Order: sequence, then structure tokens, then C-alpha cells
Amino acid sequence: MYSGSCECKSVRYQFEGKPLTCYACHCTDCQTASGSAFGLSMIINDKDIDVTEGEMSINTLDYNGTKVQKHYCAQCGTAFWFSADDYPNIIALKPGTFDDTSWFTPIAHLWVRSAQPWVVLDKSVPQYEKQPEISELMDLWAKRKNT
Repeated sequence: MYSGSCECKSVRYQFEGKPLTCYACHCTDCQTASGSAFGLSMIINDKDIDVTEGEMSINTLDYNGTKVQKHYCAQCGTAFWFSADDYPNIIALKPGTFDDTSWFTPIAHLWVRSAQPWVVLDKSVPQYEKQPEISELMDLWAKRKNT
């Protein structure tokens, strides 16, 4: 089990499952949303996470025609995860919100064509110019964990 919280510590959660995949995304949407050079996402089953303290807010955003719900702390605004009706039963957790972030490593870098020129990527980690199929990222994660 892994726990996490927001910046102000008013919302806490517990994750009691196994990630389906984890990656770094360099698309301009993730850069804007994170205020950084890339965003991290860990795809998980939605049944494996529970909010244990505090209140979440939800905003609906449009990402290239897909309605996406951003779940975040109502007090400080920290984003916890994104969900979408187009992808039932899974969510994209923001793994930087875990109390301990030492246990996972992104399996791939996505949208590297939009990566900041000063970001140096590890050549041993798969890189994708655009968005690969989520099944491919899940396969990479499964192979990585089984070796």
C-alpha cells in the first residue's frame, strides 16, 4: 500500500494496487498543466485508490475532443488524477503526489517531439514522438516488472 497527499496535506489517499504503467509525457498540455517540462502519469485501476481525508474537487476539461475530469485538492489545487468516460475503470494518477516516490520509475517518454530542448533523456528508456497505444505502454511495464 502506498499513500499520498497534496501540497497543503488536507487531502490524503491510499493506493492498494499495482500500476498498469507509468510514463513521462512531454506534450504541451502536460507542460502547461504541470508548470514544468513534462508530466508524470501512472495508469491504475480506479478501484485501487481511496481518498482517506479531505475534499476533492473535479473540473471537466476538453483534451482534443475527449472530456477529461481533473480531480484535485479544493484547498491548494494539487492535481491527483485524471479520469475520462472514454477510459472506464482506469485513472491517470499523478505519482509525484505519493509520500514516497522512490518505488517507481517511468517506463517511457511520450511526445518527445515537444520536449524542451534542454531536457536530456536516458537513451535506454523508450521514447515516442507522439502518443503510443496505452496497451503498448502496459506491455512495457509488465515486461519491466517481470525481469
